Amino acid sequence: MKEKIFIARNSEPEGSPSEYLGAEVSIGKLSLEMIDELKFLLKNDNLFQEMAGNFGQTYIGSSYLTDLMDINEEFHKNGLIYYEDIEESGDTYSYSTKNWAFVLPEDENFEPNPDFKPAKKIELSSAGFEVISVRTMDIYFKAKGELAKEIKSDFDHIGYTNEPKFKIQTGIANFHSVMYSSGFCGFNLLHSVYVNGNELIRDEDAEEEAGNLYYSSHLLFKDGSLIGWLASNNYSHSFPFDYIESEIPCISPYLRDNDSEVYQSAIKDLIDKIRG
Repeated sequence: MKEKIFIARNSEPEGSPSEYLGAEVSIGKLSLEMIDELKFLLKNDNLFQEMAGNFGQTYIGSSYLTDLMDINEEFHKNGLIYYEDIEESGDTYSYSTKNWAFVLPEDENFEPNPDFKPAKKIELSSAGFEVISVRTMDIYFKAKGELAKEIKSDFDHIGYTNEPKFKIQTGIANFHSVMYSSGFCGFNLLHSVYVNGNELIRDEDAEEEAGNLYYSSHLLFKDGSLIGWLASNNYSHSFPFDYIESEIPCISPYLRDNDSEVYQSAIKDLIDKIRG
């Protein structure tokens, strides 16, 4: 006998543009051809251009930055952004069924829970040109399946009754270390959920609650060191790029329009670092 299960989560970290903050994240190596193209675009002030939007409107965008999202041989996932604890996320519209619970890191005796699936720490290599691309978007994370009732277990964690539930393990990518080391706010990305090690199906057609794409940010590394920050944003930054300790300026339409001197200095600095 099988039972339907539906898992839904939404998240609104401080600084989020919406209550459905999600992202697509790509990591990969940049070829020398793409580096040469970037230098050419920067030198000739052609990185950003007017592009066609919806309803006959235009916006300032970048075909090159859009293409960077496809540099993804090392990592490519989309999902829900949250800061630190999955319990920070919620289910505002109560889409979830009541027959599941997240596996916690510790059991009722405060000992490590063998069923807990820890987040995967994302790290970079230390050779060549590498890019982390983060495109924020509205996602209300949703996954579903039909599971045998026999695999439900009793839960006696705080906040749960002894009612049998499906144990949900999470697939999470941890970007805290790699972001902090570059002067940015770290975050987690919930991209999958599992029961007994079997991944549930993402209901991606139903996930774009508001359907908004925001902007993409691209962190460029050379031999493991951050050398450039580029973004397609036309407005001020939102989470996870609104809290910045790094002194590196963001090469973006927003900076170009608001501080052309810093914008030109950032371009010169990036070209010099690429050459060096």
